[in-house]
Amino acid sequence: MTRSPPSNEQVAILSADAEDIAAFCHEIQQADYRTTVFSSVDQLDEGLVRNPCFAVILDADGIELNDFIIRKLKSRHPETHFLLASRNPFHPELQESISRILYACLRKPANLEEITYLFRSISRRIPNRGTGVLDQGQSVETP
Repeated sequence: MTRSPPSNEQVAILSADAEDIAAFCHEIQQADYRTTVFSSVDQLDEGLVRNPCFAVILDADGIELNDFIIRKLKSRHPETHFLLASRNPFHPELQESISRILYACLRKPANLEEITYLFRSISRRIPNRGTGVLDQGQSVETP
């Protein structure tokens, strides 16, 4: 199967909590990004194959996550930036993911300024998006 490049305006949300989904969708759409919602890891994985997104917000409060699941998602979708959202500031069970895989951790409730800042930061890391900063720490001059 040929994969499409990730949409730079599309954000996936993995959550089972209707209130959190509504809050994240509202804030993300306020920042001029489109959202797609998934309620299981398998649905997310299949959805990203069909319609890659530049970022995914993983709700650690409503979906059971572990390092293996996050590592598998990242290996299957390396172009996607994964963010963790939770009300709990501590997730020792996700130590590897937090230190090596996740782009950022968001504290709930959703916050427009934080989301906008992170998505702009991610956009700057994607080659051909303006700043030329690459994930490997190399930089490319832009006009």
